[in-house]
Order: sequence, then structure tokens, then C-alpha cells
Amino acid sequence: MNQDDRPLVACGSRRTSQKGIHLIKHAIWRVLERGGQFVLLGSAPDDRIQADFEHLASQVNNDHFGQVHLKLVYDEPLSHLIYAGADSILVPSMFEPCGLTQLIAMRFGCLPIVRKTGGLNDTVFDMDHDKDRAAWAGYEVNGFSFEGTDEGGCDYALDRALSAWYDGREWWNATAKRNMEQVSCGIGQ
Repeated sequence: MNQDDRPLVACGSRRTSQKGIHLIKHAIWRVLERGGQFVLLGSAPDDRIQADFEHLASQVNNDHFGQVHLKLVYDEPLSHLIYAGADSILVPSMFEPCGLTQLIAMRFGCLPIVRKTGGLNDTVFDMDHDKDRAAWAGYEVNGFSFEGTDEGGCDYALDRALSAWYDGREWWNATAKRNMEQVSCGIGQ
């Protein structure tokens, strides 16, 4: 399988406990298990968390070159390139009053994989569980979500997203296009 035939999951945020860093670390390995690629962009204000991710980066950037890349800095222009090139964005926040990451990513055609909380739940309508809620709001399903704060919940959403990418590319591409249109004319405004 060449690199073009693998889904690319991105994650871009400050790395703090609020952002679900334990789930981000887990998701890297889960995406690799499922044959995907993973890119992480963002720094940590806590030196211990930054050092932990630097250690992880040296491991995965070498052992899984071409499949995983962790760039441990803040870089706004690069984040837009990542959103534009990725297939999905992972936002496993423990709490998120508004949430802009998923909206920006959807504007670039990136399908969100989020934890159901706050603004993430307000703007992401799960493809399997939120058809009625999306219709009531005047939208269509636009991503994947999970409840809980454990690895199993995260796996549930990741596995469904990766399966949808592998097995339903037409649906995936149509949803990405629709997300770009919905975000530009309503969701999150």
C-alpha cells in the first residue's frame, strides 16, 4: 500500500490535559494499527508534557517514518496546510466551550472526529447517531463523535471513521465537500 492509499488523521492543538492528550497518544497507535497516517502539530506549555511528546516524537518519527510525524511547535500557517491535506481531524477535548479547530478543519474539507462535549457536540453531527439531530438543525451528518474519556470511546470513533474512509470513498468525499459548504454558510457562525 503506498502512502496515497492511507487515510491521514491530523491533530493540531495545545497539548494540555483539557485537550485529551492521553487520547491523542493512544490515537497515534490506533491509526497506525489500522494502516493510516497521523500528523500532530502543537506545543505544550507544560515542560513535562512537552518532554513526554518529544520522547514520543523521536520514537514514532524514526520507527514510522512516512506514517507519523509529530511537529511540536505552534505554527498557524502550517496548521492550515495540514487541515487542507488531511482526511480527518481528531479533537478529543475533555471540555471545549466553543471549539474552532473542527470548524476550521471542516472548512478545509477535513472530517472531524471529536469527543462529545460543548461546542464540539454543537457542531459535529455523527454519521451513525445524529441524523435526526442534524436534520432538526438543518444540516446533514458531518463527522464522527464519541462519549467518555477512555481509549475505547476514542477507538469507536476512529474505527468508524477509518472504515468509512477505506470502504466509502464516495461518501467521504461528498461529506467533505458538503462540510466545506455548511461551514461557510452557517455552522459555527
